[in-house]
Amino acid sequence: MAANLAGNLIRKYVNGKVADGEAAGHVYNVVTSFTAAILLFCLNGFGNVSAFTILLGILFGIVTALQQLTLLQALKRGPLSYTMVLVSLSTLIPALCGAVLWHETLVLSHFAGIALMIGCFLLSVEKESTRRKATVRWLLYCGAAFLCSGGIGVMQKWHQNTPYRGELGAFLVTAFTFSTLYSVGGYFLSRRGENKEALPSRHGYTPALLALVAAAGAAAALNNQWNLYLSGVMDSAVFFPIVNGGGLVLTTISALVLFRERLSRRQWVGMLLGVLSVLCLCIPWGG
Repeated sequence: MAANLAGNLIRKYVNGKVADGEAAGHVYNVVTSFTAAILLFCLNGFGNVSAFTILLGILFGIVTALQQLTLLQALKRGPLSYTMVLVSLSTLIPALCGAVLWHETLVLSHFAGIALMIGCFLLSVEKESTRRKATVRWLLYCGAAFLCSGGIGVMQKWHQNTPYRGELGAFLVTAFTFSTLYSVGGYFLSRRGENKEALPSRHGYTPALLALVAAAGAAAALNNQWNLYLSGVMDSAVFFPIVNGGGLVLTTISALVLFRERLSRRQWVGMLLGVLSVLCLCIPWGG
């Protein structure tokens, strides 16, 4: 939870200091992913690895990059507190996949969580016509980050339920290496038609901000290593409420205190429904 919270706070802070657009997002992802890949390699090495781990690691890296980029855009357009509520609802995706692919049981609380999730989405966008365009775009980015985050959870569970679960380090090093390469390519594609001599600092990145982004990469490395390991050794009824529910509460409190975020009454109700939805989806009440 601490590693996740640190990454979220740095992401929000840096987002407010740099330029909008794809290029700035790719710079952020290159620095975080490269830092994470180096740290994970130092911690785990690489060793002999199966083709399954390499291929799934590549897919995991691409989805991780997409999640990072869409979440950055969502945070540009909306509050940290509510954005993280909507993205945290991605718990629904591995929950449903668990029932279909790994024959886990969906209980009454899961259906209650789905109903609360729908309420959260309905209340998440203000109805004033002057704000509709911006808030709908924010919601679309949240939706994309939601899908990518859910896919990350599914792939974590998939890898740790195979005979290759011991290749955890190689899996993550592969993932963050390809996440880096994805954004390197994306950065140069996004600069087509721009000044070819432009540097990343042109998008607002100072040495101090780049150091903060590297720290976020270190937090991402630890967060992913611990998440992947714990998803294979802890019961989901214990692990997911701590990570999703506890992490969400910490991020929400930090956003309201540190960033002085203000929500409308409608959004407060929606955020409360979102928190309750996450708890219902994670805890098997009624089983």
